Amino acid sequence: MHRTTPPSARLTERRVAAPAARRAPVPPATHVTIGTSRRGEGIGIDPLLTPLEVAQIFRVDPKTVTRWANAGKITTVRTLGGHRRFSEREIRTLLAVVPTQNPLEA
Repeated sequence: MHRTTPPSARLTERRVAAPAARRAPVPPATHVTIGTSRRGEGIGIDPLLTPLEVAQIFRVDPKTVTRWANAGKITTVRTLGGHRRFSEREIRTLLAVVPTQNPLEA
């Protein structure tokens, strides 16, 4: 048989937070923006595209773009969070190489 202690008989500890150490106040951060876009336009960095943006350009599903990247057909850059990004220059080059399909031929 299992015995439990009634709630009224349980002792509870009260934890009191230690006083915070005195620190010098931190000045507000200054935000410096270089260039014209968060994607690197205007500062000599090739803009990067998300899988969704690449999928919209090629008119395919974003999962297809991920498969192309896994197969090595498109080079990728990984963000610190592990997300894929694609070079806009490379995507535009591939788009020019891919033959356009006439809807009447399909």
